Amino acid sequence: MPGGMPRVDTDRDPVVVFWEMTRACALACEHCRAEALPKRHPLELSTEEGLKLMDRLAGFDHKPIIVLSGGDPFMRRDLFDVVEHAVGLGLTTSVSPSATALATRERFQKLVDLGVSRVSFSLDGPDAESHDVFRGFAGTFDRTIQMFSDAREVGLEFQVNTTITRQTREYLPEMAELVGSEGAALWDLFLLVPVGRGLEAALMSPEQHEATFNWIVSNRGDWPFMSKTTLGQPFRRVTIQRRLEAEGRDVEGMSPAEVRGMWPGPVTNDGKGIFFVSHLGDVYPSGFLPYRTGNVRTDDPVDLYRNHPMFNSLRDPGALDGKCGMCPFNVVCGGSRARSYAMTGDPLAAEPCCPYLPAAITAA
Repeated sequence: MPGGMPRVDTDRDPVVVFWEMTRACALACEHCRAEALPKRHPLELSTEEGLKLMDRLAGFDHKPIIVLSGGDPFMRRDLFDVVEHAVGLGLTTSVSPSATALATRERFQKLVDLGVSRVSFSLDGPDAESHDVFRGFAGTFDRTIQMFSDAREVGLEFQVNTTITRQTREYLPEMAELVGSEGAALWDLFLLVPVGRGLEAALMSPEQHEATFNWIVSNRGDWPFMSKTTLGQPFRRVTIQRRLEAEGRDVEGMSPAEVRGMWPGPVTNDGKGIFFVSHLGDVYPSGFLPYRTGNVRTDDPVDLYRNHPMFNSLRDPGALDGKCGMCPFNVVCGGSRARSYAMTGDPLAAEPCCPYLPAAITAA
């Protein structure tokens, strides 16, 4: 996502809005949330509806970052029209294309000319053998490396998104070297949520999640690029725990405000700073939490975000069940609400892939 995330009152405004412009895509990635298809859906939001959506999103008090995703947004011929309109409204706009023949240097130049802030590219292995198996097509690794080069040539800032599974976690050290050598601005590490085709991918164990978070904390200071986790909310807990340990302190006895103050960045989660609009206009707390709250064809997205009961519950640490509700870190973490929903059917249930047990539980 472009630049550093600003401080936003996430009870009123999202930090990032994702619009899944289409589910059409030429690839068949094994973890695909959207379960992408070769052709566009006939009931996708029209160009006019998409432009109207941008108008409405500009109505938040703090204008959110807009990520135009898919599927492959290049499958829509009106992508540049939407980009131009969004940028003209003062919306920071990013595009997330797939590694297909549509992602050309000329199209990247057009995005630069229109004022796109950043593009994001997916890379899940350090070589063709590891990446192409994950993505479902031979040649996608080489094409992605070419996309890096094309983006650099036209001056288009890019980030690399990597999905971490039992299979891909072993490649992380090599991936860090590759991301740095290719000149990425940000490495976004996605922790798998078993939705869509991701149901068939190998979800890491809670202990593997914890080890991965500790590896990131130990190494990120040496990377020449920024880094963040997506759907890895417990990473914030691990980061703060490591700092407390270094300072000889403990979280017990700290107020929620003190704990929140130890995390300098935004505290986002599904429905908390995150807002998702599907290709059909349905509104979800995120693309990985498919709980429908309305549709932009009939509902005001600003009103849905601020007032829908599900969004309000997801933003309330006190509404969380189980150990997440008792955890002193829930003001900065809260667990992945999407993973809880996918694995338990309850978006407020305890995070299934977090091994941390609050003192209130261990003392019982």
